[in-house]
Amino acid sequence: MAGNIVVGCWDCDYCGADRIRGDIRVCPNCGKPRGKDVRFYMAGPKEYVKDPETVDKDPDWLCSFCDTLNPASAKFCSSCGASHEDSELNYFQNKEKQEREKREEEERRKAAQNGHSGAAAARPERSGSSTLRRNLFLAAALVAVIALIFSMMPRKQKIHVDSRTWERTVTVEKYRQVQENGWTIPGGAENVTSREEVYGYDRVLDHYEWVSYQVAEQVLDGYDTYVTYEDLGNGYFEEVEHSSPRYRTEYRTETRQEPVYVDIPVYRTKYYYSVMRWLYDREEKAQGADSEPYYPDLRLPDTERISGRTEQYWIISGSDRYSISYELWQQIETGSDIEVKTRQGQIEELE
Repeated sequence: MAGNIVVGCWDCDYCGADRIRGDIRVCPNCGKPRGKDVRFYMAGPKEYVKDPETVDKDPDWLCSFCDTLNPASAKFCSSCGASHEDSELNYFQNKEKQEREKREEEERRKAAQNGHSGAAAARPERSGSSTLRRNLFLAAALVAVIALIFSMMPRKQKIHVDSRTWERTVTVEKYRQVQENGWTIPGGAENVTSREEVYGYDRVLDHYEWVSYQVAEQVLDGYDTYVTYEDLGNGYFEEVEHSSPRYRTEYRTETRQEPVYVDIPVYRTKYYYSVMRWLYDREEKAQGADSEPYYPDLRLPDTERISGRTEQYWIISGSDRYSISYELWQQIETGSDIEVKTRQGQIEELE
């Protein structure tokens, strides 16, 4: 039942003896009293104190001079005789202090690592195959990124110019008749026909109707009880009974009116017609390896026109081909040896 007192256990920090009863204050193996690093715990079958009223529920106090834990009722330390009044911490306050110091030490360690110059690489932790796979993946990703960055960096190199080539292209459009349709008639349209078609829909309220739906509700169904064990800080634990509400889900049917809409088609006149448009027809190219590039000489009828021009220039060196701007291409002679700065197969600068 709640309020019962359970005898706990502790381990000796000096000789390693474990599961010493909480009501024993001196290690039966080495004779050392329990000190500031002791942690009480429960283990094995529960042993209840027959008369809970005989157990002091106040935590032990820690002697500031010899680090011995003493009963709350003791006025003087059982080991060195120091007064209780000269000590500041009890069992729980000492635990809190130790945990705080541990956190502060961890923060200092992390700060020291973050402030390191980075000259030495961090050693990988031995945490199993998953860590190894993760480290290998990160290393491979880093190598790939470095390789990508390196490939995008300009490189200085010497090349022999075997030849210079060029290509110029013009895009030709043709004026032709096409069939189109729309809600308006463009200028120049011919052979116009029309008919009424659905242009869109208007959403219109038609009526209301009653609909049923389920409503879920959480209803109190009772209470569940459970017991926890509170560390008293003196070798004993107290049973504490708790209760938590338990709910069940109930459903009820309700009705409401909901609007019902209908889509009413909206008609407009749609036109079908023939119209003349400039449309892509073809590309014409001129290529060569001489010093006088030119665009294709086209004799176009009135129904055709040039809509765009493009040009490309290359330097050929062995099996390699480098693209280059027209301005730099003009400065290079076939058969010469040149120093250039390249990036991803393109000559960016002459040295």
